[in-house]
Amino acid sequence: MEKTIINKWWMPVLLGVILFAASIFVISKPMSAFLGLALVFGWFILFNGIMNIIFSVQNRKVFDDWIWYLLLGIFEVIIGAALLFQPQMSAEALVLFAGFWMMFVAVSRISNAFLFKKMKISMWWLPLVSGILIFIFSFLILINPLIGVFSVIYLTAVPLMIYGAMAIYFGLKIRQFNKSLL
Repeated sequence: MEKTIINKWWMPVLLGVILFAASIFVISKPMSAFLGLALVFGWFILFNGIMNIIFSVQNRKVFDDWIWYLLLGIFEVIIGAALLFQPQMSAEALVLFAGFWMMFVAVSRISNAFLFKKMKISMWWLPLVSGILIFIFSFLILINPLIGVFSVIYLTAVPLMIYGAMAIYFGLKIRQFNKSLL
């Protein structure tokens, strides 16, 4: 393989700086960041709901349990729309919505596990274990919503910070590589 100069080494560095700065913002302004995340979360849940509705209707003759996908999709559309149309919703209400959504998803995953078992899929227990874990976390969030608020904030900030730092490192390593070729 011929060694050639890698163009635009500064792009990962710029991305890393932006992501690192975003992580600092999330940590220093948790409530503002949380409201912004609420909008992103709302769009995600709405999109996920639409996809589940389409999937359930398209496969109603294939799966006996298609109604669960439909119910999950309807539930997700309602929650996603509520989060998008009520941005002033309190953090506690958002966390409660997220907790109940996660609990519903957990029940769906557990149901999927038994469907996979019936279909003779060898790793059927993976959705069962993930559903149980999701159920436990959703329960913890529902009994103490403050856990949910800080979990969302810091579980967003820390990966952003790590990703930002690694992008900066990657870009600088590309720059160093380019200099070695000159």
